Amino acid sequence: MLEILAKYHKEWVLMGKAMGIPDDLVEDFVQECYIRIKKYVKDDSMIMFNETEPNKFYFYRTLRNLWMDYNKEKFKFNFSSVDAPNFYITQTTEGLVDYTVIKGEKDLAEEKLLRLVENEVKSWDYWYDKKLFNIYYHTDITMRKLAEETGISVSSIYNSLKNYRQRLKDEIGEDWEDYLNEDYDKI
Repeated sequence: MLEILAKYHKEWVLMGKAMGIPDDLVEDFVQECYIRIKKYVKDDSMIMFNETEPNKFYFYRTLRNLWMDYNKEKFKFNFSSVDAPNFYITQTTEGLVDYTVIKGEKDLAEEKLLRLVENEVKSWDYWYDKKLFNIYYHTDITMRKLAEETGISVSSIYNSLKNYRQRLKDEIGEDWEDYLNEDYDKI
């Protein structure tokens, strides 16, 4: 099965580039797809249309899910590069290296915006709304998994989250637009 998939390697790479995977990462993602398929696909008929042709949609879905998981995880952490202009290293009197990040206007505006969201969520009347919002947006749990673990229907969770987004949009939507338009002083 993997030998047949490997014959389409260039197509998988182009598929990855088309979905926005950077050139320096696309090979890694395609290789990871091979590993996932080898590890999790027990029945070749899931990935193969016939003896010689793979199910391209299955591969696309696997590649897309890897890319989406990567993006979701990437934004959970604030990475700073040593090459970034707002990063510098100093040496303290004890000889230890002190890594300090100088906050720029954008960083400060982002922090303000996050505080606005947190304060808005804290102001909600019902503990259920606060708890559901925090669980869903601060963890990597899916709606289905959340429904399974809590006994709440997926549609109820979906509708609640949709209402929360609308409430936040109504309350801090203007500040969000200012952030997007780089009018940081208006936030």
